[in-house]
Amino acid sequence: MTVTAQKAPDLAQDQRDEARLKLRLEGRLFLPAEDSAFDCIILDMSASGAGLYCAEPPPLNSFVVLYVNGFGRFEGVTTRYAKGELGLRFVCDDARRKRLEEDLGNYVKDGMPGITRLRRFQRSTPRAPIDHFIRTDGSVVPCELLNISLQGVSLRTRVHPPIGEVIELGATRAWVIRHFDDCIGVQFLQLPIPGASEGC
Repeated sequence: MTVTAQKAPDLAQDQRDEARLKLRLEGRLFLPAEDSAFDCIILDMSASGAGLYCAEPPPLNSFVVLYVNGFGRFEGVTTRYAKGELGLRFVCDDARRKRLEEDLGNYVKDGMPGITRLRRFQRSTPRAPIDHFIRTDGSVVPCELLNISLQGVSLRTRVHPPIGEVIELGATRAWVIRHFDDCIGVQFLQLPIPGASEGC
């Protein structure tokens, strides 16, 4: 999605730490407490939080996980809801915040290509013995683990669950983010499986 980015004014009433970058990106909002996920549109973002539109906004002070296409995964807390816009405060360490600042700078400079070409987590050959995943309906689906990173895995499988479906890979939960001809890409909702090879 092509957008024109511009700096949003720093609004005191929103108590934001930094000026937000106005943008319009597709994303997915996951609410762990209810095991539910919703499509959303990210309206603005900074290293400390984001504003977004979601047709079914979660309650205030809820812990959520936001996936922003091209930028990755962010844990946060809902802080406000006004005029159809849901505000999130990110919960992340200084290193993650710094990386997001750099990503936003690259986005302003080069657009989405400036983000997508910076794959921080290079894929590596996996060692984890994963040969199946479990769908939300309880069905067990055979698969082959192709590669793994800190963020997710690629699985060769004949079954392609819908984008956004949450699956179980051993002790790890993940959601489907991409479809390919004979495989799917999934992103972790928690730490990768213990003992798996983690590319960096």
